[in-house]
Amino acid sequence: MTRITATAGSFASGFDVVFSAVIAGCADFCAGARQGRDIAERYHALECRPDPDLAKPGLNRTDIARAALTGTRH
Repeated sequence: MTRITATAGSFASGFDVVFSAVIAGCADFCAGARQGRDIAERYHALECRPDPDLAKPGLNRTDIARAALTGTRH
């Protein structure tokens, strides 16, 4: 009869690796969602501005998406 033994350390370290990967994936997802929300807020803030206010920093309506995406100061 063959005896199979597993040490607690090998299981724990394997679990730690998987758990760390899951947590890192969740953190990356949350960071991406936060970044998307920030872009949407910048877009909405610029979209609501009248044309003369957009012209002060050198923007026009066609620049709004780029400015929101790149975080150009507004």
